[in-house]
Amino acid sequence: MKKNSSQILIVVVVAAVAVVSFSLGRSTAPTSTASAVIAEQVKSELISLTQKDFEEYQNLKTLEERYKKADEILGKIVTVFLAELGVKLAFKSTNPAMLEGSCTIPAAQAQTPAPTAPAMTSHPAPTEGDPSSPQALTASKPGNEWISHEKALLEVRDENLALEELKKMEIKDLFSTLTSSSTLSTKNSSGIQGVYNGEITFFDRKTHKSDWLITWDVRLRQPNKEDAYALVILSKKDSGEVISRSQTSSGPLQDYMTVSGSAALIVNIRADKAYIQIYPLNGNTQVWVGNVYEQKKRGEYIMTGQVRLNKQ
Repeated sequence: MKKNSSQILIVVVVAAVAVVSFSLGRSTAPTSTASAVIAEQVKSELISLTQKDFEEYQNLKTLEERYKKADEILGKIVTVFLAELGVKLAFKSTNPAMLEGSCTIPAAQAQTPAPTAPAMTSHPAPTEGDPSSPQALTASKPGNEWISHEKALLEVRDENLALEELKKMEIKDLFSTLTSSSTLSTKNSSGIQGVYNGEITFFDRKTHKSDWLITWDVRLRQPNKEDAYALVILSKKDSGEVISRSQTSSGPLQDYMTVSGSAALIVNIRADKAYIQIYPLNGNTQVWVGNVYEQKKRGEYIMTGQVRLNKQ
């Protein structure tokens, strides 16, 4: 039985990797820098992921433990596969939170609701604090604990207190979060349009002897269409030396991402080498605060500092 279950798992993992590779190879739609690099990373990351998990699987003693581990591996494969293909799923009766943030339901593709049977009892609609609400279910997913702190953060008015609260909200696995994110639609981009200037402050002075200055400029090219201009410039605070300049001349705002169940905006500020996780201070989109993440190695990011942004 152990030999057969091991062989089945190997076949499933190999088949999944082959399908992802084939699908990525056929993709011809233009992508942002973030999407392109993630696409290149997925094959190698998925292989290393499944290899590590399979080693753990082989060391398990009981059949029940092996079945649970196999389900975990398959779940990871499916999540990465759907996110890379940009699949948009819409179910009539499935709670979106049950998809664990890997997909969103576009309003334009909403299905006609199925006939509802006469209710036998009445139940109140789930609220944000309700354990059954989509926000609560998303926050309860392993690795998404940071989302549970968002409500407290958004009520803070003082910038310094907000930055302290943000230290509790580090995204431990940013790569997985990026694969389950969605591009910010232009119709929801009013809060970031315009010119913003700010500063990135680093924790480790040995790695970063100078803090950075950040400027971004976001403008819609065609109202009501997924067509925008976006520019992010990073420079050293002490010398003014430009570190990077990222620009999107047209198309969707693919370097600006959202996560299901979260109020965060995640922005690719340095060609996949650096990202920021930001929030409007007390709901005011004139001022944004957040955490900064830098790439440690392919597919792995660590929190290295914090950022403040003000609209000009």
